[in-house]
Amino acid sequence: MLEGKGYFIDKETNRFKIYNKLLFFKVGDWEKLPKANYIAITKVKFSKTVPTPKLMGSESCTTDFSSFKCCVFICEDKRIKQLIYKGEYDDAFIEADLIKNYLNIEVIDYVKSLKD
Repeated sequence: MLEGKGYFIDKETNRFKIYNKLLFFKVGDWEKLPKANYIAITKVKFSKTVPTPKLMGSESCTTDFSSFKCCVFICEDKRIKQLIYKGEYDDAFIEADLIKNYLNIEVIDYVKSLKD
């Protein structure tokens, strides 16, 4: 019974954990926190290809499901980044603001700059 996802950031020990909630347990591994220079909010397209049953003849088909999610990354530079959160924009903005205040670094909102 997967109940949800979340994350912990521990700046004292310089590590983070992305976890899955399973009943009363939060399952995940601690990883080294990147040397964070900024937090980025961006929109990413997630897709999934699902095979469908064979239709007429011997060929099978695939169906692509795709959607855009807003993602929060802790970034060391433009190449080195760690995904912390994905979801709707308003929730991503709240998460980025919490991380910004905890780590005392700036947020760059690429989603908002695309809307302007």
